[in-house]
Amino acid sequence: MSSIVDRAINLFIDEGYCCAEAVWLAFAESDGISEDAKAFGNKLSFAFCGGTGAQDLCGAVAGGVLVLGRWFGRIPGEPRNQDLPKYTKALLESFREQFGHTACCHLKPDAELPVVKQTCKQYVIFVVAKVEELLDKGIGEEDCG
Repeated sequence: MSSIVDRAINLFIDEGYCCAEAVWLAFAESDGISEDAKAFGNKLSFAFCGGTGAQDLCGAVAGGVLVLGRWFGRIPGEPRNQDLPKYTKALLESFREQFGHTACCHLKPDAELPVVKQTCKQYVIFVVAKVEELLDKGIGEEDCG
């Protein structure tokens, strides 16, 4: 496993961050962004904990989308980066292929927090590894369908 994966697991399992926060913070720390940017991103990622608080989009996936947005998102006043939808689609499709759903209500067990954390750990690992792959290798034609 990569150091970013290891850090995300530590944040999620040992330090009490939710899945979205763990994904965001692991990349933010690795990228060495400013403390203010890291904190602001964490505030945004917190909104996606527990499937946006409504058991909808998996928080780990949402955290991965935030990381991709950091790299490919639009700066106000500039044109849209046409790559972002391709990257987010590749992440969502690969996650859905691996786990069958992207909705938290289908992924997370109805159990006590320690059981939930152990189950959701695999989603954090998958998302971080996939985002690393996308950032390192780009998108192949097969990823864009």
